[in-house]
Amino acid sequence: MKRSYLYLLVFVVAVVALVIVFTNKPQEEAQAVLRVGTDAAYEPFEYIDEDGNFAGFDMELIAMIAEEMGRELELQNVQWDGIIPGLMNGNYDCLISAMTITEERMKQINFSDPYFTIKQAIVVRENDDSITGSADLVGKTIAVQNGTTGDLYASQIEGVRMKRFDTNPQAIQELLNNNADAAVMDDLVAYQAISKMSGLKMIEIPDAEVENYGIGVKKGNEELLAGINKALATLRENGKLGELVEKYRSM
Repeated sequence: MKRSYLYLLVFVVAVVALVIVFTNKPQEEAQAVLRVGTDAAYEPFEYIDEDGNFAGFDMELIAMIAEEMGRELELQNVQWDGIIPGLMNGNYDCLISAMTITEERMKQINFSDPYFTIKQAIVVRENDDSITGSADLVGKTIAVQNGTTGDLYASQIEGVRMKRFDTNPQAIQELLNNNADAAVMDDLVAYQAISKMSGLKMIEIPDAEVENYGIGVKKGNEELLAGINKALATLRENGKLGELVEKYRSM
């Protein structure tokens, strides 16, 4: 009787152990995937190439981070105005989308250590010599991508008429169509635009503040944030982040 009871107890323990293993297996498999949201309309940081693939600085960086973390990368293309709400809702684990770290955004989400620095720049038509700096934007019509730091910068200029668009290419097209006097965006994005589109030129803004890009993580997910920062630190130390920055700065 005692031996039968012992056999039964061993059997129950074994069944419980198997249940725990198979119950946790989907969670472990899900944990092995790094789900990342991005608005792939901001070349050269994130865009869809002619083959339909994600491409750009951020896409290469997040692939290296996922590899360092031992995670499989899963990218989701998300419109800019919904990218932070999507992260807060748990639609993806983190976001990377040339997003400047600001105090306002830090009230909603956490950010990784900075991985890239930029400044705002002005794009005008090539034959327009009336705008040579930010002071000349007073009272002008300015096209921007809605909710970007370019939008914030331009909005603070006296008497401007703002035209906001869902994507940066739409803002540039408005300028090319002569429906805006200038467009304001991150300097590397501006440089990329004028190198690929004829009829445009870039004007630097020397007194513009330096901005830092960061990877967004939902508040409370400290483990993921630490993992991303550790991967970033490794990529700095082994020189891979520096090589990536140099690659895109020299394009």
